[in-house]
Amino acid sequence: MSPVWFVIIAGVSALIAAPVTRAAGRFAGPLLALVPAFLFVSLLMQLPDLPAGTAILQTFDWVPAYGVSLGFRLDGFSLLFSLLITGIGTLVVIYAGSYFSDDAKDRGRFLGFILLFMTAMLGTVLADDLIMLFIFWEMTSLVSFFLIGFKHEDAKARKAALQSLVVTAGGGLALLGGIIILGLTAGTFSLTGITAQAPQIANSPAFPAIIVLVLIGCFTKSAQFPFHFWLPNAMAAPTPASAYLHSATMVKLGVYLLARFDTGFGEYVIFYGPLMVFGGITMLISAYAVMRSTGFKAVLAWSTVCSLATLVLLVGVPGEAGVKAMIGFLVAHALYKAALFFAAGQVIHSTHQYELARLGGLRFKLPITAIASLLAAISMAGVPFFLGYKAKDLFLTAAFDGGNWGMWLTLVALASSAVMTAVAGLAALKPFFLKPPYGEVKLYHNEYYGMALPPLALGVLGLFIGVMPALAWNSVLIPAMSALYGNTVVLEVHAAPSLGLKFLITLGLLASGAALVWFWTRLYRDPDNVKANVVFADLGYGAVMSWLDRAGQVTARALQTLSLRTYIAITLGVSTLALLLSLTGFGGEMVTAAAAEPVRPYMIVVLLLTLIGAAVAAFARSVLIAILGVGIVGYTMAVVFLMNGAPDVAFTQFTVETLSIVILLAVLLRLSLAPAPQKSLFKRPLALAISLGFGIACGLGVLAMSVLPFDPRLSEFFGEASYAEAQGRNVVNVILVDFRALDTLGEVTVVAFATLCVWALLRRRVKKEG
Repeated sequence: MSPVWFVIIAGVSALIAAPVTRAAGRFAGPLLALVPAFLFVSLLMQLPDLPAGTAILQTFDWVPAYGVSLGFRLDGFSLLFSLLITGIGTLVVIYAGSYFSDDAKDRGRFLGFILLFMTAMLGTVLADDLIMLFIFWEMTSLVSFFLIGFKHEDAKARKAALQSLVVTAGGGLALLGGIIILGLTAGTFSLTGITAQAPQIANSPAFPAIIVLVLIGCFTKSAQFPFHFWLPNAMAAPTPASAYLHSATMVKLGVYLLARFDTGFGEYVIFYGPLMVFGGITMLISAYAVMRSTGFKAVLAWSTVCSLATLVLLVGVPGEAGVKAMIGFLVAHALYKAALFFAAGQVIHSTHQYELARLGGLRFKLPITAIASLLAAISMAGVPFFLGYKAKDLFLTAAFDGGNWGMWLTLVALASSAVMTAVAGLAALKPFFLKPPYGEVKLYHNEYYGMALPPLALGVLGLFIGVMPALAWNSVLIPAMSALYGNTVVLEVHAAPSLGLKFLITLGLLASGAALVWFWTRLYRDPDNVKANVVFADLGYGAVMSWLDRAGQVTARALQTLSLRTYIAITLGVSTLALLLSLTGFGGEMVTAAAAEPVRPYMIVVLLLTLIGAAVAAFARSVLIAILGVGIVGYTMAVVFLMNGAPDVAFTQFTVETLSIVILLAVLLRLSLAPAPQKSLFKRPLALAISLGFGIACGLGVLAMSVLPFDPRLSEFFGEASYAEAQGRNVVNVILVDFRALDTLGEVTVVAFATLCVWALLRRRVKKEG
């Protein structure tokens, strides 16, 4: 199956989610899960066609004039991401069906959003064209906004949703700027073509701007410092969304794009340097913050930020070791963190308790969830014979081979690994195997199998890959590594750990994590905890938004005076200055053009009538007289059109002017208008100066256009195409009706809406009088 079909099928499933849910009821989750399951199996069937280093490319013309196409690329790396998206997506849909088992209305809406998000994710990772990638990229931010704010009646959820949208969509605008500059520099928006031209792009003066803008876009999406604060707040979303969007898939999009660019630009310090610095800072901040958190999902969220920082660091590690460690850690994290979020959701759903510190003793009440959580936590801690151990082993290898950054990488790796081990212990031991500190935890309902089996499946899978690693590594992970590295990667994996320095370090990290679990109660109860939350939460975001709000108020008070005259004066004043500045180089040419124009006596008469109409409109104290003055100006302009060989335009002007006067008079006769306020002595000369200046600037603009050489290409095109393509001999009419049909439709729509408003206004007035 070609790559485009994966996106199309996922999109169709999102469209039919609501009616299927209404028809299937509580079985909607398992039924709709068949779609991502089918896509997952279909992707697995692509493995034989994708040996290491190869790719399936599919391109359709979209906007060929600008080099934009619908390009799809399926290689080992995009296949790995697609398998994670569809595989975990299958479990999320099943889980969500049970999570919303008591709320049919929310169930259908949520499943539709989740499947739409899966579509956006697949489109992003399968896109080879950067413009198309950006569209799907922003689609993930928009759908994430709806999912975070799913409980729209909750003010906290609405605030978190808006924050995530502002940060990620704002970063998306920076990414768009980088993409456009990159595409113009390379002459193509294809990722494949850009990678091939990496040395030439790196020598371009635009290269620093490209890298900065792309890094901002990726850092906002993957919650890297200083944009790390939005992800913990996004835990206001329902747990299935947290497990899918904010752990396993969406937040890894920034890492995905960084890894794609690393293939071509990874050797340049301007690219990998910021990854090392900001990734390390984010890792240390989040590792500290996670030990200060008390909420079950908050602990997992901060640990996710730390894990994303780890991935960003590994992207920046040069050579084959960094690629191997990044791929291994990415898969291990997706499996165990999604499982832990699933388990947290089951616990919170069953107990209505969000605070990890208040939980305990649930192993017999929620046995399947306890086993699943234990398996996932063991993998997260890096215990031998689990996938997480192999990922940590590769991580330590990359740290030791990190070149000039080796010491920094090793330091942050050891600190974060100890904290992640502690988080694994807290997530598995505290809710299930430790004694509850405040008495027995009340259970509102038993385990739902639809919520308990998905995390168990992920926990068992992490153990299976750890015990039998060859199957998964050789078929899926090594092709992904080879696609990024550019050459075939060779990696020997064994189930049993090899004794040596890295094994001893792993044991030391396990011991450090156990010690942190022991002292966790003291850490989160520290009086300085409030200060830490202020420092590491969204204080900066709140300050920026508050400043923008105040700036908006000041600007509004200065400009939004609720006076139409003020708005018109500002608009005309700025337009006059812009016109005059643009005409500074046309002085002599305009004088020549004015002297060469023959004097036509009838035009003098027409212009005098125009001036009289304008003066009447400007100085009349009666609105009725002012409308008649404006009508005189309109009729004289129609005469100008008529005398210059445009009778159809003149007829249109006569008709429109007549209708306008009639409608305005009909309205004004039925409305009682307050007299217009008189201008002050200061405002009258100012209004006169602005009016004269704008008129003079427009006149000079016409003169300047008359001296420019005439380009007949557009006129010739319409003259030739009007009859051949639109079967019309009146070129003006053909342009309006055919070539500019959407513009004409828009104008007609505006007139229609204005007519409806006038009709409603008159009808209301008639009713009042009656």
